[in-house]
Amino acid sequence: MSTHTLSPKSSNESLQSTSSTFSFPDKLSPAVTGPMVWKGDELNPAKYVVELSKDEIRDVRAAVIKVKIAGTPRSEINQETFDLGNPELAHKLSLISKEIHQGRGVAVLRGLDAANFNDEEAVIAFAGVCSYICLERATDSYANQTLSHVRDATKDVVPRWAKDIGLAGSKITAAMDFHSDRFSGDILALHVRNDGGKDAGGEQFIVSFWTIYNELLEKDPEVLETMAEANWPFELKQKDRAPYLELGPTLFFSNGKPICQLVKAPLLGTPLIHRDPTMPVVTKKQMHAMHAVEELAKRFCTKLDRQQGDIQFVNNLSIMHARGAYRGNNGKPSTRHLLRMFLRDPANAWGKPVRFRNNFDDPFAVGRPQNLPVLDSDPWRLISGRESHG
Repeated sequence: MSTHTLSPKSSNESLQSTSSTFSFPDKLSPAVTGPMVWKGDELNPAKYVVELSKDEIRDVRAAVIKVKIAGTPRSEINQETFDLGNPELAHKLSLISKEIHQGRGVAVLRGLDAANFNDEEAVIAFAGVCSYICLERATDSYANQTLSHVRDATKDVVPRWAKDIGLAGSKITAAMDFHSDRFSGDILALHVRNDGGKDAGGEQFIVSFWTIYNELLEKDPEVLETMAEANWPFELKQKDRAPYLELGPTLFFSNGKPICQLVKAPLLGTPLIHRDPTMPVVTKKQMHAMHAVEELAKRFCTKLDRQQGDIQFVNNLSIMHARGAYRGNNGKPSTRHLLRMFLRDPANAWGKPVRFRNNFDDPFAVGRPQNLPVLDSDPWRLISGRESHG
């Protein structure tokens, strides 16, 4: 049986934040407790769905109209420019940040479908509402995207220049295993514009990584040791250049909080985005760790309650997510369509490990252009991004 100390090859800096409370920072964190530790149906919709009243929906619509009349660029939507005119609603939204950082790690804001927004208005509302929950929006340095569209692009006409570029996971209809979007942002926000229709698939699943962590700590701590080693071979794609190798862990700690950043695509490749043959392959221990986490995720997960118009908020550091395959009808592409952003709230954000702090901070670099496209016109390059998942 392995002890709970890490491999000598693991970097103390890679695992711990500067404010760690441990006497021996190279040890795994003790079992975690609190509301973010839950299993399956223990997380029922009554605990995480926040309903908007008719008056609150009207306040959001009025804020959208103000933005349109003022001609405010979408990249400049914030609490000042998206004026709700309702301090109580603003406070209600701010409480969602505490829930996703200190509570269960999941929240769903429900009711915006009743506003009947068009495509432009939906993007404005999504950005504006999110600004009251998390002040900062992430930007993908590869594509300068802040908002991306999760949709079926498998039947789009492929330009000649893009024939060798595979669609990202956010643009295909295949099922996706449990993962956290690596170095993309603290909070994953998804606005359900179209759920794809009844029996069309695309179900969303979430699981507490903290529950998985506790189970592995007791039953198979060597998996956690493997995840914490800074030798996972991530392949990072680059625009018009060869990909490069980035080594790092998939498990970090901040003040005793386990942080999971495990995603398989840049480690294994996908059917549409092949791994470059020059890249090293994952080790047997790493394969075992991925399998162990996936099996426990399936065991402890729950299906996310979803309705059209929902805005979903998931803590990308502690909650893993997955989706089922989905499909269109009669040979047509699926109508399933989600808007996605990654967010950070400085008031509630977790500390990050020193060695990889730049990686966590990079999406929020000041001065980088933000792209919030109303329509997804380029699923191969500008919109897909480097590590874009659905």
